Amino acid sequence: MTTEMIIKIFLALVLGGALGMERQYHDKPAGFATNCLICLGAMLFTVLSEIMGFAGGDPGRIAAQIVTGVGFIGAGSILRDGNKISGLTTAAGVWLVAAIGMAIGYGEYIWASACAASILLIQLVLRRTLKLVERIRHYDTFFVTCEPRWSVVDKITKQIEKHHIQLLRSEVTKQKDLFHVSLVATFTGPEFQDITKELLEMPEVHSLYK
Repeated sequence: MTTEMIIKIFLALVLGGALGMERQYHDKPAGFATNCLICLGAMLFTVLSEIMGFAGGDPGRIAAQIVTGVGFIGAGSILRDGNKISGLTTAAGVWLVAAIGMAIGYGEYIWASACAASILLIQLVLRRTLKLVERIRHYDTFFVTCEPRWSVVDKITKQIEKHHIQLLRSEVTKQKDLFHVSLVATFTGPEFQDITKELLEMPEVHSLYK
């Protein structure tokens, strides 16, 4: 094994592991081991595609399939619960880890390191900055499942308006003997937390999410 190959393996494990640790720290799918394997695998496939090119084959065939193949892995981390979709950031991270592995395989160590550092910067530093944005009023939709009585809907509306929050739109549908209320309003993150606590204390309310 050449020194260059050892460097590529080491760098793929370090960069993939660093990005995987961040995901695992935030208790997300595709953690440390998964990101290490994806980065290492993408690197190895890229090296093999270069070897194929020297042997007269098409070096782009294997490399192109990495992008397609890693998409299936990323799709497995995307979950949908009602109107809420989670795992998109993890899926995008898996895609980028594969790209970093490919960059290492082609010997672009600076590009790979710079991209890995950028991802960590976004995930660790800017994530905290977004918490400040939650204190600014913004449009959002939240959903309440409650007893199928209009008096309960009025009670929910009045409870929200006590916080001086303007309801912009409301929609009520009935499914399985329950009312599903969709509400659009402008509120801050702390205001939504207060509303959630108060509404969930009402015996007529079954669930609340956004």
